[in-house]
Amino acid sequence: MPPPTQTCSACRGRKVRCDGVQPMCGPCSKARKPIDCVYTPATAIASTPKGEYLKKGAACAPCRRKKKKCDADRPFCSTCKVAGKEKECTYEENTERTLTEALFMRTHYLEQRLAQYEHQVAPMAHPQGLPDGILPLMDLTHPDQPTASSSRLSHSGGGYSVPVYNIPHALNVLFDCMNVPSPTTDLTLSAPHIPQGLEEFRETYIEHSRQYGSTLSPEKMEAILAGDVSGAVVHPAFTYVAQLLGCLFWQMERRMMNMYSSVEREQEQLLFGVLDTIDPVGEVQVRYLLAIYYLFKQQMVEGEEQLVLGADVVRRHNLVFPTSTDAFDPLQMQEATPDQVELISALSHMLYLDRCSSFVFHVPTRLDKNFDDALKNVALYYPFLAKTNTTYIRARSLLYLIRVHELVTHWESINAATPTGMFSGARPAWFNAYWPLLEEITSSCSHIDGEMLKASFYGERPRAIALKFSLVVMLSAKAQLHWLVHRTHDDSAQRALDTVMEVVSVTKTFKDNDFFLLDPLLGVCWSTVAKIMMDIIRSPPKGIGEEISWTAALKAIDKSTKKLGHEFPFVEESLQVVSDVMRIVEVQ
Repeated sequence: MPPPTQTCSACRGRKVRCDGVQPMCGPCSKARKPIDCVYTPATAIASTPKGEYLKKGAACAPCRRKKKKCDADRPFCSTCKVAGKEKECTYEENTERTLTEALFMRTHYLEQRLAQYEHQVAPMAHPQGLPDGILPLMDLTHPDQPTASSSRLSHSGGGYSVPVYNIPHALNVLFDCMNVPSPTTDLTLSAPHIPQGLEEFRETYIEHSRQYGSTLSPEKMEAILAGDVSGAVVHPAFTYVAQLLGCLFWQMERRMMNMYSSVEREQEQLLFGVLDTIDPVGEVQVRYLLAIYYLFKQQMVEGEEQLVLGADVVRRHNLVFPTSTDAFDPLQMQEATPDQVELISALSHMLYLDRCSSFVFHVPTRLDKNFDDALKNVALYYPFLAKTNTTYIRARSLLYLIRVHELVTHWESINAATPTGMFSGARPAWFNAYWPLLEEITSSCSHIDGEMLKASFYGERPRAIALKFSLVVMLSAKAQLHWLVHRTHDDSAQRALDTVMEVVSVTKTFKDNDFFLLDPLLGVCWSTVAKIMMDIIRSPPKGIGEEISWTAALKAIDKSTKKLGHEFPFVEESLQVVSDVMRIVEVQ
């Protein structure tokens, strides 16, 4: 009897009938793409451990609809990628919420309602808190306690007596004086109730406030966390914008977008109702926080309007970066007051958003160039703030990136005009600007790296993410500077490769839930680094970087750019650049 026909691994995986011909079977030889036709014993395949099972509802919508195997990879699964249907690969996040999750949120809501009832009933145990005709609650552990009524029924066992009063009437009066909220009519478990008193929204905002340029004093932060709208400590606009942005971030973290749209609209109306009485520095902060909110909501017209209004406030009130009133002493550390920190942070983030929108979206700037030089001078008067304030560091990093971009453009124009000779024509003057800028960026990278490690060590996640963002921006600018002269300077080429790998190393440390705390500017930086890696792969420098897997590094950048595009709008241009680079590299 002839032995049973074997099946190759490729046919077994595709569930195709195999004719067992060696070295390549018929189905594999007829495949459109080259396939490795390998024969593996079935026992060896059966003993291979399987991967982790996906949670119910975690697969993408096309795979669930067609009942195909899905690995739930983001931004699109492997099945859709092979089929060339990446754009159709979408995930219904709400289906991942299990019954246990919904029950937990429902229990949390009921506990909060119970605590509210107990808080209202507690004052009724005291005589002065009760209406006329209602007796206080008696403590039965004290038999001799006097009562407010002379009419009693004696207990048969003796020891204490019970007052006689009209129970139905007492209950009616009692519940009339209680402010009981009407019970919810939605008893379904499909959506959680609004967190009681919006505390969770405010807590979420406070956690990420420095990431979005809000640097208020601890006293003001505590007032916002408490929901204070009296204006005694902090202007009510900050509380309302905290609840508005906190509601949005709370939903983004749980993948439950548009669940509390009514809450957002309510807070937005309350916010606009109190903006007329806010001070200029506070209005600048609220305006750019609203612009960030509209950016996440993809309402560009409204976001642009808020940035224009914020810039108009800066010009009308002549807001400028503060400088020391005393004689400047470079050897003496200047201590910034809380008001100065708030002003510097507000202007820094307003400048950052203005320059970032111009750099990414190619729109005109709203603030003049004098603010760039003024921001740089802050480090002279307040060096400690310049090294530790994440809002200032972020704005300074962007300005360095813009300066590098201008220097690159100038270099290209010089090469087009004088293609021969390294130091011919205008090149010496160009290098006079090149070397100081490279030194400044290198020094700033060292400071940011130290602050980032410190924040990560002490578990300050939002601060560490903000510093990682600034570090990637600075490193991409540094890599670009080194790569400009790599053809004529081997040391610069090596430094460029080292810096690119440092960018990849920092990029790999971002977790999936970190990307919504980043910025579309990071896509521009990653696309710049991808272009440098493409040049390295196409024409590698001799004897440099031969042991590095550049294809794997490029895939890490590509994956991170796609994750950023999944969280933010307006990353399409960067995604296209990185995708084109990947396609060119794969062809080669």
